[in-house]
Amino acid sequence: MTLNPTAENYRVAVAAYEAGRPSYPAEIVAALPLAAARCVVDLGAGTGKFTRLLLQHLPATAHLVAVEPVAEMSARLAREAGVEVINARADAINLETGSVDLVTCAQAFHWFDNEASVAEIARLLHPGGTLALVWNNRDDRTPWVEALSVMIEGYAGDTPRQRTGRWRWILKDPRFVLEREIVQDHPHRMRRQDVFERIASTSYVANLPDAEKAILRDKTGSILREAGLGDADEVVFPYVTQLFLLKRA
Repeated sequence: MTLNPTAENYRVAVAAYEAGRPSYPAEIVAALPLAAARCVVDLGAGTGKFTRLLLQHLPATAHLVAVEPVAEMSARLAREAGVEVINARADAINLETGSVDLVTCAQAFHWFDNEASVAEIARLLHPGGTLALVWNNRDDRTPWVEALSVMIEGYAGDTPRQRTGRWRWILKDPRFVLEREIVQDHPHRMRRQDVFERIASTSYVANLPDAEKAILRDKTGSILREAGLGDADEVVFPYVTQLFLLKRA
């Protein structure tokens, strides 16, 4: 299957993604219509960080399907999450029309915010079904986090990213009605050495030459030292989590 070339970089970033990325706030999961869900699709599931939360809160009778196009990530997901995994793109999901109550896209929708994928999501959801778009965004209001963002920004190029806002057209798409938006501060406690794994898990950093990654690792250490965190065993990496709940018209 053909993927965005930058998304292909996740093939070598599975371990960094699992170590460096945060989970999601309990309040975000609680806002999802899970109690009555019979079929849920977690689209762009990655290594399963959001999938595992869904598993914990869904009724035992619910059917959860994780869809992930990067084979290395879907293999990790199948091994650790214990759910049905479809290795497919967002525009070609082999499920029945109108059979899905909830589609979740956590840290993913900006990779497939195109008409073909949105049409497929609309096809899967029955009228009144829910599409949930979720992102953990680095909180650049914190100076050392902003410094990390500036450090890697030059590598981004035209990589699809949530912060560009190009995906926001779906909020006005007539097939969906925006019902609710939640913005939640999400401080993530992590090992100091995993801060660089967070950087290395970024799609446009993951496939850089080792020498370039070594430079970024050193710069990350310098940024943490300047912030007074150089000797800390753990750091609190601040995020802002956004949830958009859209109802299928």
